[in-house]
Amino acid sequence: MDLLSKQREERKRRILEVARRLIAEHGYQGVTMRELANESLVSVPTLYNLFGGKNELLFAAVETYFINLLGSGDRDDTQEGLPRIIALAEGICRETVRHAAYTRSLMSFLAGPSDIGGLHEFAAGELTNELVAALEEMQRSRQLVAWANVQVLGERLAGQLTITTFEWAAGQLSDEGFRGAVLYGTGVLLLGVARGSATDELERLVRKFQKPAASGRRPSSRRRPVKTKGT
Repeated sequence: MDLLSKQREERKRRILEVARRLIAEHGYQGVTMRELANESLVSVPTLYNLFGGKNELLFAAVETYFINLLGSGDRDDTQEGLPRIIALAEGICRETVRHAAYTRSLMSFLAGPSDIGGLHEFAAGELTNELVAALEEMQRSRQLVAWANVQVLGERLAGQLTITTFEWAAGQLSDEGFRGAVLYGTGVLLLGVARGSATDELERLVRKFQKPAASGRRPSSRRRPVKTKGT
């Protein structure tokens, strides 16, 4: 990559970081190109030249966040199968809480009627693909029953994690309750189709996080609803 291309990519990276900060502060729909240009120290035409428009720019900001999120698991390059699934769940929980304002703002947008650029579908698809790859490795190593449909199972795991994230964003779960519910739910979903040493590991996971999943749920009176557009 030549110097000009490197400078262009660095400028785009900086702009996307500013976009994520503004999404956290104002919500997905509340970000304006003028404010984004001012905060990024570039002109509005530059934003359009680099990204094509507001929707494309904000989609790119979320896209890079999710890609980084899915790569945040505590694992080495050889980690596959069940350890990869657990590390992925742990990493998502950690980074979600770490970027709480941004995640809550994003989940509020996804709870509304609009889905700019297929954002929800993209996020769910990326997560499902990661999980399916790990489930396929479990199946190859006979840690998962041969008859299990890994695509369906991956979608169920991704759905469970997404629903739990919405609950956390709405204030229904504490931070530790969120982690507990994600890992408990992951263990419960996999336990019935796991085989070999994976069964013992999943049982330990379920036993460990059963109490945090229950105790981390907040009373109804303390829940903060995820706001949708127009509310």
